[in-house]
Amino acid sequence: MEKNFVKKEENVETFLFSFGSEEVRKAEMDVGRYVNQQYTIPGFRKGKVPLNIVRNFLAESFEEMVLEVLSDRIEEELKEEKILIPAVITDQKMEGEGARIEVKLHRDPEVKILDYENLDLKVPKKDEVVLNYVNNRLEELRNEHAIVEPKEGPVRNGDIVKIEYTIIKDGKKIAENKVQELTIAPEDDRPIVKNVIGKAKGDVVEFDRTFEDSDNEYFYSVKILDVLSKSPLDLDDEFAKTVNAEANSLEELKRIVEKEGVESFLNWQKDFLRQQAMDKINDLVEIEISDSTLDYFVQRTIENSKKEKSYDNYLKQAGSEEKLLENFRSGVFDEIKKSRFIDEIASKEGFKAEQEEIEAYAEEMAPYWGISADRAREMVASREDIKEDIISTIIRNKVLDSVIERAAISEMEPSTEKEEKDGESSSGEDSSQQ
Repeated sequence: MEKNFVKKEENVETFLFSFGSEEVRKAEMDVGRYVNQQYTIPGFRKGKVPLNIVRNFLAESFEEMVLEVLSDRIEEELKEEKILIPAVITDQKMEGEGARIEVKLHRDPEVKILDYENLDLKVPKKDEVVLNYVNNRLEELRNEHAIVEPKEGPVRNGDIVKIEYTIIKDGKKIAENKVQELTIAPEDDRPIVKNVIGKAKGDVVEFDRTFEDSDNEYFYSVKILDVLSKSPLDLDDEFAKTVNAEANSLEELKRIVEKEGVESFLNWQKDFLRQQAMDKINDLVEIEISDSTLDYFVQRTIENSKKEKSYDNYLKQAGSEEKLLENFRSGVFDEIKKSRFIDEIASKEGFKAEQEEIEAYAEEMAPYWGISADRAREMVASREDIKEDIISTIIRNKVLDSVIERAAISEMEPSTEKEEKDGESSSGEDSSQQ
């Protein structure tokens, strides 16, 4: 087999693989053996059919099968090649006693990284964030240790309500006499919460509701079993001693909570800056990539979204298939740019994931995975896919941290900070609540 470079267009290289008569003859013998093993040809014993009979029996398919065997040889040859997507055969044919197959290899696109020294990154003011943390945490502690007692009269905000509910859809009970506790809060706009406000113990509330993106109607019957009022404790020295054994006064408790707030802020700030840096990478990268490479990933994205049953929702949000394809294409392009940036900087700086770092990351993630630290380490050792994901995350974080080290970090002005929070709030709304 002879491999010859033909041309390069953007990130796609074209090669011509040529096979001599001996290689073609060997491929023909492989086809003959396969047919003898898999088929019975009338007039011949299975496994004893001569090659010329196999050729006549398969007709045009014989040549196709020979080329397929030769393609397998190419695939084996390319196994160690670093390519972005599977090799694409664009032309193949027999020539005299030989054969030739044209293959396109989609490489990682060449990348030009712009200067990222003094990249503009912003963080909220630490003192303001920590002060908010202290105030919110103290309020949480007041509510956690609040005095709870039975209440007569209507349900109001702040009460705890014990309910028993039944849900019926199309005449069929899909939930019957289920018991649940609700904490009534002004921001909770679920119908099951809104409909019990103003009612009292023993009352039964009935209502119909539909869910977003569905025409199905559900009938709810809700009985109020009990109503409890919460009386939060006063913020004083006795409160401090009650909620924290290490605090002898309210001021001591505030200092303890403030220390927690600073630690929480520093951990949060690291992730916040990493996300900002990641979002700005696209402006720092220029790549040359073939439309055919992007087309492959767009098609994969479409197939995956259909498999995950999210395609219709994406289509609805986009408004048209044309706009959806444009969104997918833009997303794919941005992800490739980010990936190339991370690969290039990691290679330049020599960033790697050491075994201790991999194990430490697994231990850190263990609570989120719902397993012990020992089990997390075992899983990483036995699951190559999980290990590779962790390695990618560690290297990506090292790259982002190196960008942050060179960045010009400034504190947000109050208005900017508020806009950031408002944006996060609106993008994180959950429309699937009960």
